Amino acid sequence: MTTHAYSPLYLAKASRAIGNMLHDAVHEFNINGTDFLIRFIQSDVAEQFENGNPKYIAGKSGMELFLEVMERTTGECRDVGLVENYDRSPAYWVGWMLTHYQWYSGKSFQYILDTVPYEELDRLYGTLHEADIQKSYEVMDAHFAGNESRLKTMRRRCGLTQEALAQESGVSVNTIRAYERKSKDLNKAQFDIVTRLAKALKCDISELFG
Repeated sequence: MTTHAYSPLYLAKASRAIGNMLHDAVHEFNINGTDFLIRFIQSDVAEQFENGNPKYIAGKSGMELFLEVMERTTGECRDVGLVENYDRSPAYWVGWMLTHYQWYSGKSFQYILDTVPYEELDRLYGTLHEADIQKSYEVMDAHFAGNESRLKTMRRRCGLTQEALAQESGVSVNTIRAYERKSKDLNKAQFDIVTRLAKALKCDISELFG
């Protein structure tokens, strides 16, 4: 079960803000959606949402987020009016749905976009923008179903639950969950953690990567 970074009470505000941010980038300033989302991640603004920072999830408008991303990644400080009155464009929907799915799944924005790029999300607009958000979750989950982490594959092969692997390896269950859903990169894990996981799973370290 995914532990959400913040209360669902803030999800509507957060998803509107990111939707408006992406709309501004694409439609008001003619920035390519893929390019802007790369900036969104590079600026660490994405990480503030992933961590549930209240200053961001409840305290900033879409335009404020856009300006912060641009200033952090280009050093450019724009002087524009903070207007929050948008058409619900495909770019808005992509940002809105992306925020919902990040919250729902616990996956990082980086990992989501590495698996389902902006252009593909944009193509989903026609079939999903009027559907219940649960349908979007199902479609996105299907994209990740064939991209299961090696750690999860090896754990299942051994017949262990996440809790059992945590007990066998001494690695916390929350850390194991994060590596399995790829919100944390096992390739960047401390060698001691990888060694303990491999020993508990009775496999070679190399089998946990790929």
